[in-house]
Amino acid sequence: MTLLIASDHAGLELKEALKIRASDLGVTFIDLGTHSKDSVDYPDYAHDLARELLKPGASASLGILICGSGVGVSIAANRHPEIRAVLAESPEIARLGREHNHANVLCLGARFLTPEQAMEVIRAFLTATPDSGERHVRRVQKLGEQQK
Repeated sequence: MTLLIASDHAGLELKEALKIRASDLGVTFIDLGTHSKDSVDYPDYAHDLARELLKPGASASLGILICGSGVGVSIAANRHPEIRAVLAESPEIARLGREHNHANVLCLGARFLTPEQAMEVIRAFLTATPDSGERHVRRVQKLGEQQK
């Protein structure tokens, strides 16, 4: 399985630790940056990942975004109508995000998760499958609707 991954400078260390453990997850990461600890703006990386994920014929259908808290990248990614980004600090939230909300981007807070904890959250996200029950499908469709 191929996943997109990106972070800002605050998430760089966790991103690099996860890339080392990629084989434990059975994944290959396509790293969209950042590649240094120089200060960068997290929305740039969230938007890059979202656009890449939504490209026709994209090589990945899921992505991981990391910043200090996970909040900023989550907000930025969710600005894209077909992105459903979930901020998860526990395996249960990651699993429910995939199952109930059909999340396609997992957001992690580097200041709140060790690499080991992040691996468990990612594993739960990747092993969960979107629930195709009518109530979940109906709700996910409403997420893409413009509100007045």
